[in-house]
Amino acid sequence: MWLDPFLSELQAGDGLPVLDLGCGAGNNALYLTERGVPVVACDLSEEALKLVSERVPEVRTLVLNLLEPLPFGDGTAPAIVADLSLHYFHWADTERIVAELRRVLKPGGLLLCRVNSIRDTEYGAGQGTELEPGLYESGGRIKRFFERDQTEALFANWTIEALEENVLLRYEKPKRAWMVAARRDWA
Repeated sequence: MWLDPFLSELQAGDGLPVLDLGCGAGNNALYLTERGVPVVACDLSEEALKLVSERVPEVRTLVLNLLEPLPFGDGTAPAIVADLSLHYFHWADTERIVAELRRVLKPGGLLLCRVNSIRDTEYGAGQGTELEPGLYESGGRIKRFFERDQTEALFANWTIEALEENVLLRYEKPKRAWMVAARRDWA
């Protein structure tokens, strides 16, 4: 599991929940809950949250639109997981979302995320109409694909502890994504 290297820190959150943003079916929420980490699973889809509630009944769920301010106080989350949920937006929106994640994290808090790689051709990279560098529209949906330098630029105000391009094998075809572990500074 991609969260394994960070598990001890995720477990040391003083009982505060990890925010799982764009939780989908709840794979990360299930993994964390099974290891004693409290989680708030957030998604835009009420259907996805219903599935999470059935799979992991002890997890609190919350309907959340990442384009709106997050309903959490400043510096309240010890960690945030955003697994394949930050790449559906125009660049300016993506920057605002990442700034909002930084606001919600405690000083020294950890953001763990995965975003599409520009080499993820099996899942849409380079396909459709390019709206911005790396952002494609196809079938009425938009999806961003990141180069390494774009990923670094997005987290320029963070301490990047890990940035790796990985191949995920959980789907029908291999999927390429950047894994980022970024820490909010103490200021």
